[in-house]
Amino acid sequence: MTILDKIIGMIVNVNKWISFGILVLMMIFVGIAALSRGLGYPIIGDVEFVQFGMVLLIVGSLAFTEDTNSHIAIGIVVDKFPKWIQTVLDIISQMLTIGFCFVVAYVFFIKLNFVHASTLLRIPFYPFKILLIIGFVAWALVAIKKLIYSIQSLKKSTV
Repeated sequence: MTILDKIIGMIVNVNKWISFGILVLMMIFVGIAALSRGLGYPIIGDVEFVQFGMVLLIVGSLAFTEDTNSHIAIGIVVDKFPKWIQTVLDIISQMLTIGFCFVVAYVFFIKLNFVHASTLLRIPFYPFKILLIIGFVAWALVAIKKLIYSIQSLKKSTV
């Protein structure tokens, strides 16, 4: 295991545990909000909290999902190709993933604004946008790691 694997693994683990923590907090919060609404004392802004939580939950899970190869893949056609073509398609897929992640992170970075806030509770957007940037960069780093391994695999199979 190289230093790159260790650094990326640490970033993925931090994202994973943040997502797990957010999931637990959301479960508790939604339960309390449902009970309070049933008792006639609804919590103001509960939908906003859940929306922010869902964004962080999803973006924090992307790198972990990529690292564990848990994204949906349909191999009905690709599995019939020779191994080297499958590897080439993996390389193309990883390059597209890297490009997508960096474009999204770049757009969020460019549009980072410390003034905008949510409508009801006036929660500032910038901490969530920063975590979005971190999440997409982490996903791109995992894709870069997999790209390197795919290229090495392709070189070995052609030699």
